[in-house]
Amino acid sequence: MQLLDQHRLGHIIEYCKRIQATITRFGNSYEAFSADEDDQQSIAFSILQIGELVAGLSENYKERTNGEMPWQAIKAM
Repeated sequence: MQLLDQHRLGHIIEYCKRIQATITRFGNSYEAFSADEDDQQSIAFSILQIGELVAGLSENYKERTNGEMPWQAIKAM
């Protein structure tokens, strides 16, 4: 794995942790999510960043791990 891929994957993990922290803070229900713009913005921003980071992963890495992760679907979010 290239160092740049490792760096991007580390950032993806951090954004996933931020999403989990937001869910813990605001609640794990659609009602809680739809009622709070801060919740929506926090999660939407993290998902956007994850998609951008996935787009930057090397094609070689994505091809090798495609059976483990749906990279295209994640990027498309």
